[in-house]
Amino acid sequence: MTGISFEELIAPFSSYAEGVDYIENEVAEGRLVPIKNSGLNGKRPALYQRYRKVKQKKDMNPLIARADRLIEPPLSAAFYKKHPAQFSKDESMILDLQRWLSIHENTPEEVSCNERSFEIFGQEKVLARHGERLCRNLGLDSKRLAYYQTYEPLAIYSRNDQPGPLLIVENLDPFISIRRLLITQSSILGFDLQSVAYGGGYRIESYFMDLLLFGFPALLHSIDPVYYWGDLDYEGIRIFESFAAKFPEVRIIPWLPGYKAMLEAKRKFDVEERAMPRYKEKQEPTTGEYFFSFFDPEFTNTVRDLWNKGQYIPQEILNLSHYRSC
Repeated sequence: MTGISFEELIAPFSSYAEGVDYIENEVAEGRLVPIKNSGLNGKRPALYQRYRKVKQKKDMNPLIARADRLIEPPLSAAFYKKHPAQFSKDESMILDLQRWLSIHENTPEEVSCNERSFEIFGQEKVLARHGERLCRNLGLDSKRLAYYQTYEPLAIYSRNDQPGPLLIVENLDPFISIRRLLITQSSILGFDLQSVAYGGGYRIESYFMDLLLFGFPALLHSIDPVYYWGDLDYEGIRIFESFAAKFPEVRIIPWLPGYKAMLEAKRKFDVEERAMPRYKEKQEPTTGEYFFSFFDPEFTNTVRDLWNKGQYIPQEILNLSHYRSC
């Protein structure tokens, strides 16, 4: 039942009369509200059986005045004067930022996000978690803080320092196998390949950003197009389409030799009456419209039929013998 019983409210008092005085005063002050459908208690003077406590609104005027007093140019207090409760949460970060700006009147040399965060706040993760929001609230261009984002480097192997086709592989085992072969040969599944990189699922979006920022010239001249190869399941297709959408300025396309070889290997399993593995966990279906636009209807229908059975084809269906054979 909701609310608090009158017995609980008057328990601290030595007499019923004192308890009645307390409850009536709390009701008059708006701190208690009787729950009328709980009924009266049958005593004199009567009280309701249950009461609801009213949450008191905090006076925000002191916080508004504090924000107005403490936040100085180049920072603006306008947002926090309208949202004083948020100011109470952000105050220490705002003061740290304001202190740093007072020391660095001119924009300093760029350093990494976490390095700048520690310099300003004494903690390395604050800027990544709250920096953009703080700057927006305070009317400050985040470029004034002079920091750059860092990304995990892309694990990549190139046969030499010349431009050539770059293949990104979703899973580690096929990446290692192809890398081993590239040391001694250039053709993988009949495709002339210069470089292979490890995608690591959705992490490829961070890895690839590092390549765009810090890749050596030969690699940067090799990303039109970028070839991508992953599992033939919902998640693998979703990873590819998310990656391609993340970098619309780069032409990212499926590596057809890899996907077609997976389907050919699957046909050999069919002859042996061996089924493909079932999804290990529930995956959200996807139409794969962009992915399948690169393939003919026969390929598309075969893969979708397999999905309808709850099955998929992992990259590991292929191995060194397949990579060498074409």
